[in-house]
Amino acid sequence: MQADWVKTLPAHPGRRDALIAAFWLVVGGVAWGLGFTEIWGQLAVFEAPRWAFLVTLAAAAALLLMRSRRPLLALVLGAVVALADTLLGASVAVVFVFTDLIYAAVKYGSPRAVRILLRLAGVAVAVLAAALVLVAPTHPAIAAALVQWGLIVAVSGLWGWNVRAERASTAAELATRHASDTRELRTRIAHDLHDLVANQIAVAGLHIEAAKLQAAKLDRADPDAGPRADLSALQQSLDRAKNGTDRAHHELRGLISVLTLVDEAGTGAPIDTGEELASIAGLLPAGRAVHWTESADETISRALAREQTARVRILLRSLQELAANAAKHGTGDVEVGAEHLGGVSEQPDGRALRIAVSNARRVGAHPLPTGTGLGIEGTRVLLESVGGTLRSGADGATWRAELELPTLGARRVERVPPEGSR
Repeated sequence: MQADWVKTLPAHPGRRDALIAAFWLVVGGVAWGLGFTEIWGQLAVFEAPRWAFLVTLAAAAALLLMRSRRPLLALVLGAVVALADTLLGASVAVVFVFTDLIYAAVKYGSPRAVRILLRLAGVAVAVLAAALVLVAPTHPAIAAALVQWGLIVAVSGLWGWNVRAERASTAAELATRHASDTRELRTRIAHDLHDLVANQIAVAGLHIEAAKLQAAKLDRADPDAGPRADLSALQQSLDRAKNGTDRAHHELRGLISVLTLVDEAGTGAPIDTGEELASIAGLLPAGRAVHWTESADETISRALAREQTARVRILLRSLQELAANAAKHGTGDVEVGAEHLGGVSEQPDGRALRIAVSNARRVGAHPLPTGTGLGIEGTRVLLESVGGTLRSGADGATWRAELELPTLGARRVERVPPEGSR
């Protein structure tokens, strides 16, 4: 309970100032009781009873109640109290309180107030220099006391300036970091919307277009020519379109839940890699399929069996993006191959997984991709975040993409024997 009260002090400046005022009042009372008064008797102009220093102490401590909310006014009034205390010979308690008022004025004051204080400090330095020239030859003790006062004021002001500068530097650094995090978050959300939603909707549109063509073909069929054409292809296109829109809806709800700080139920559930790989074929229009060369799907599943969930999701999203890219910009079936590579430079005993995705380009397609490139670039950024790489490009009539991902669990996975040893 007490710790919570202390933590809330920064949010309650009035409570904090009252605590500081009480502290200095107690310290000043102890110093007065120990006789720490008339420390600069050479500056005394009036003779006053010892209890007078308690009056100046109480007045200075009262001004501390507005050190955070009205720092410049508190400093001006504090200067009057400190001058009166000095003309009585000065007490340690009031000097300490005045240094705190200077510190608070520089730290909490507005930019305009700080500029005023800087001008006043310049005038004070000039006045002090002139006074030293006039007083030092005849009254060296007074000159020494004035120099001590000047140093105390200067140290207090520099202390407050340093804290103010640190606060400004920290605020600027936090603002820069916040802007960078915001840009990164917006980019990540854009990639998520593209990979998880836009791709599913675009592919669903392809399935619907294919279904329309198949329906038109059925309408043109001659009813006297025999049984009508098989409806399985039409049904398959519609099923895949429905699955695509359902998945887009699910992913969009997940993104909305993240943006509203509501945890999506089941997010931390284990990933069925085999099922996710099999679902990639659903991104292609009816009549097109995914060929896993040399059981590439099993190779990928084994490699990811002991990987971190986040890394598995990134790899699966990358494969989904590449398959969706093939569905939108390519033709024919998609071939996917996978192989284990040797040691990685950062992991001499580990391995990397290389996956190649290729498909035929549309006849007459431009050598460069016709899309925005957001999907491929987003996939590259995702893979780089977990140490992976992506290379993609057109090679004649074929478009090919290769991604590599270091496998964290490679040290625990039994080595694949070389070909010919089985």
